[in-house]
Amino acid sequence: MDNRYYDSVIKEMKPFLDENGFKETEGGFANETKKIAVKYDEAKQTYSLFMSVKDEEGNFGEETSVNTWLFDDSQTAKDAEAVGIDFVNSLRKELGVKAARRGADVSLPTASKNGGMNVTGFAKKMLDVFPVLKDDYKEHIAVYGNFLYLNFFGEKLVPQMVSLFENGTKKQIKKLYDVFEDAYVKGDKDTVNVMIAVISACGCKSVPCDTAIKEMLSENKHFLQSYESFKPMLLRDKKLCSSLKI
Repeated sequence: MDNRYYDSVIKEMKPFLDENGFKETEGGFANETKKIAVKYDEAKQTYSLFMSVKDEEGNFGEETSVNTWLFDDSQTAKDAEAVGIDFVNSLRKELGVKAARRGADVSLPTASKNGGMNVTGFAKKMLDVFPVLKDDYKEHIAVYGNFLYLNFFGEKLVPQMVSLFENGTKKQIKKLYDVFEDAYVKGDKDTVNVMIAVISACGCKSVPCDTAIKEMLSENKHFLQSYESFKPMLLRDKKLCSSLKI
């Protein structure tokens, strides 16, 4: 794979770089104190963000890795934009630059129309089950500008689900299962795949979690089979594992 999406990554980062005084220079972008570089590793099929700090003599020191994304032949320009967005978020943390707090102006996801369910509708159902995540959702949209659902589910939803599977009551788990079953029946292909990936990510976290999931899904043999078939596939998919924080 060539490095054809480098410009898409940089385009997404450029407004932040401009706002913080980074000018294009040999091998990257630099301001008065720091230099950053985005590099694609052909062998590893990864985009990586590096940073170096200017020393007292005015020279930039050794580069350190800040963030890395798997990026293989299946990725698209849209995925490259997501890389750029995530790299900017990493730079905000490294530089201590806070994002504009626009969470209050962000709307929560709405229910899917026409009796079906898409990923946004599934997200709405998950926020209903875990209302503690509503502010996290708003902050996610405020920072990234759009809904990177795999990242959000991996960072925020999966830990909540794992806690529920490991420590929740049967009634609480049944409430969650009812949402899953509804999505399994009404959801479009992408929604069902994402849901099974999220459940599988939980099952990979611990044996008690895996046991609770299998018990929950035992009411629907086909659903259970989908979970048991997908879980080992997930563990072989480095990109998906990275997105879901496994």
